Amino acid sequence: MNFKELLHPQLDQFIVSQVDDCGEIFLVGGAIRNTYLQKEVQDLDFVVRKNAIKAAKNVADHFSGDFYILDKKRGTARALISIENKELKIDFTSLNGNSIGEDLNKRDFTINAMALRIPLSGEVIDPMNGEEDINNSILRSCSSNSFLDDPVRTIRAIRFINEFNLFFSQREEKLIKNTSNKLDEISNERKRDEIINILEKTDVRKSLMQMQEFGIIEKVFPEVIKMFMLELDSPHVHDAWEHTLQVVNYCQQLMVLLEKPLKSQRLHPRIKQAVNLLSKYEKNIFDYMNDRLNMNRSKYSLLIIASIYHDVGKGVITPVMKNNRISFPKHAKIGSELIHQRAKIMGFSNDEVECLTKLVRFHMKLSQKEFADKLRKDIHIHRFYNKTGSAGIMVGFLHLADVLATYEDTLTDERWSRAICSVNNIFDAYFIHYDKIVIPTKLINGNDILNKYNLQPGKEIGNLLERVAEGQVSGEINTKEEAETFISHILTYTKGLENL
Repeated sequence: MNFKELLHPQLDQFIVSQVDDCGEIFLVGGAIRNTYLQKEVQDLDFVVRKNAIKAAKNVADHFSGDFYILDKKRGTARALISIENKELKIDFTSLNGNSIGEDLNKRDFTINAMALRIPLSGEVIDPMNGEEDINNSILRSCSSNSFLDDPVRTIRAIRFINEFNLFFSQREEKLIKNTSNKLDEISNERKRDEIINILEKTDVRKSLMQMQEFGIIEKVFPEVIKMFMLELDSPHVHDAWEHTLQVVNYCQQLMVLLEKPLKSQRLHPRIKQAVNLLSKYEKNIFDYMNDRLNMNRSKYSLLIIASIYHDVGKGVITPVMKNNRISFPKHAKIGSELIHQRAKIMGFSNDEVECLTKLVRFHMKLSQKEFADKLRKDIHIHRFYNKTGSAGIMVGFLHLADVLATYEDTLTDERWSRAICSVNNIFDAYFIHYDKIVIPTKLINGNDILNKYNLQPGKEIGNLLERVAEGQVSGEINTKEEAETFISHILTYTKGLENL
C-alpha cells in the first residue's frame, strides 16, 4: 500500500507544519482501513498529543473552510474543507492515553485500530492485527469490553459489516446482543449520527433486519415495535413490518437517480420504469437532494427515516372495518405526530423535523386520482405544495415506493402508470413550471389589497392572496386588473352575506 499518497500534497504539507505545535500527529482509523479496502477516503481522523482544537481551526482557516468544536472537554474538533473540488471532513482528537499504542487499544474495532505517523512514512502501526482482519473479512472488537465501554458501537458494528461486507465472529454477535440494552445510556444525538451512517452507507433493509435481530431497533426507533406483529388487509400483500422494509428498499432503489452505489440490475422492474421516466429530471433531483437542510445529514437520510415511520400510526390506533376491510383512519396524521416527537428527541434541526413530519403526514396524498388528471391536476398540485412545501418532491418518491410495496406482484399496469404519472406531474410543476403552478408570480400583494380595499392586516389578506393564486393556476386570472376585479367580487359577496 502506498500510504504516502493518501493525503493531498497541499494538505500533507500543512499537516506536517503543525507537528511541532501538536507534539505528535497520527493519521488513524478509517482512512487507513479504506485504503486497504480500496475505497474512497473522504474523512480524515488525526490524533495529536496536544492542541487538537487549535490544529483543526488552523486547517479550516488555511483552506478557507468551516470549523466546529465537537467536544471541548475531550479536545475534539472538526474542519470541513475543499481541495480541488473534493470535500474533506477532518477531525482532530487528543491522544487517549500516554502513547499511540494505548490509544489504538482503546478503539472500537481492530480494522480501525491502525495509525500512520505524520510525516507519512508508509509504516503502519497495527497492534491489534487490523490488516489481517480486513484480509479475512472479519469485524472484531478490540476487547471484550469494547461494547460495554461505548454501547453505541453496537450500532456502528451493523454499519461496518454491511458497508464493508464483513462477518461477525460468534463472540461479537453475543457481545452485541448482551450490550444493546445499554443503548439507553447513550445520548440520542450520538445514536442518531450512527443511524445516519447506516442509512447513507448500507443496504438499509438488511441493516434494519439485523438491528431487529440484535435488539437495537427498539432503542433508536421504539415506535416501530408495534409494527412487527401487525397484519394488514388487501391490497397489502405483506404484514406491516415487511411492508415497511420493502418501502425502505424501494426508496433506496429510486435513489439510483442520485447515482447511489446501487447496481441497475438490482432494481425492481417497476422501479426501472419509474427511473426511466423521471430521469429527465435527473439534474434537478440531484440539485434538490443535495441542497441540505443540515450540513451533517442528507435529504436522502430523511427520506429513509420517513419511509421507516410512514405507517407507524397504524400501530397505535384502533383499526376499523370499512367495506369488509380493516382500515386505519388518520394513521398518517398520527404517524406524523410520532415522527415529529422522535425527530425532536433525536436532535434533528427544526427544518428537518418539519420535513420529516410532512413526509409522513402527506405520504397518502398522491393516491388521489386528480394528480394524474390532465384537466384538474394543476390546482391539486398547487394545494399539495402549499401543504408540503419543497418536501413534496420526497413525498413523490415515498409514494412510488409505498404503492409498489403495497401491491408487489399484484400491481396492475394501470395503477403503477397512475402513480408514475402523478409523481411526474408534481416533479414537472416544481422543476419546470414552479412560477406557474407551485407559487405563481404575484400579480397583487398584501399592501395593494390593504390600500385599495381599506382592510385591516390579518388572515383575510392571506386568504385573498391564495384565492388569487389559485385563480392564476386555473387560468382564470392573468392580469392585476383581473385580480382586483376578482377580489372585489369576493368582498362584495362576503359583505352581502354579512348583511343578511
